[in-house]
Amino acid sequence: MKIVQILWTLLVGAGLLACSSASVFVQTDKVEINTATLPDDSLQAFIAPFKKELAANMDRVIGYATEDLLRDRPESTLGNFVIDETENYLEENNWLEGNHYISIMNHGGLRSPISKGNITVGDIYKLMPFDNTVVLVKLPGKEIVSIFNYLKKSGGEPTGGFQIDGDMVSLMNDEPFGDTLYVITTDYLANGGDNMSFFKQSYESTDTGIFLREALIKRVEAMDTLRPVLDNRIKW
Repeated sequence: MKIVQILWTLLVGAGLLACSSASVFVQTDKVEINTATLPDDSLQAFIAPFKKELAANMDRVIGYATEDLLRDRPESTLGNFVIDETENYLEENNWLEGNHYISIMNHGGLRSPISKGNITVGDIYKLMPFDNTVVLVKLPGKEIVSIFNYLKKSGGEPTGGFQIDGDMVSLMNDEPFGDTLYVITTDYLANGGDNMSFFKQSYESTDTGIFLREALIKRVEAMDTLRPVLDNRIKW
């Protein structure tokens, strides 16, 4: 007997290998199937209704982009979209508790551009194919220096809530950096992914349990029309 994850079978059958899960839209359980005795055509017949439903969800239009959103360094329209709308989602759902948060994600985590025109659920899955969740981290304020040095070395990552102009780092609201640095990131980075070792200095970390792509899907639906933003948040 083999354990077959029906959801993964559906994704492969739908040609969505870039996506690791569709649990937001289709809920399934692991099913025991004797693959030695079950004919291939019977298996295909079993998954066909689920496959059709999944494909329909992926093709669902949730918004419109006025221009292409592309990945670039030190700043990009794609990175700014992910950062800004994640923060907007957290703010409107009362996660930030009135604190000024900065945001850091990773250039390599943006897996696909968003093209001008209709935006589908599948487009967001291609952009964010991994099950990364949004994490809120508290760092000592002095770690802004480590963050600056990291960004200088990498050439730039998706950021928000602060500006870099040459060797100057400042908060967007012109307030001074305090003893605590509140940071929005992902579980992958909060655990030190992409060599973001400054997160190892955190003294409090809250995993919201919110899938990053789910937050983006809901924000695109709410916005309806997505207009790319470049605002010189990083200038070397």
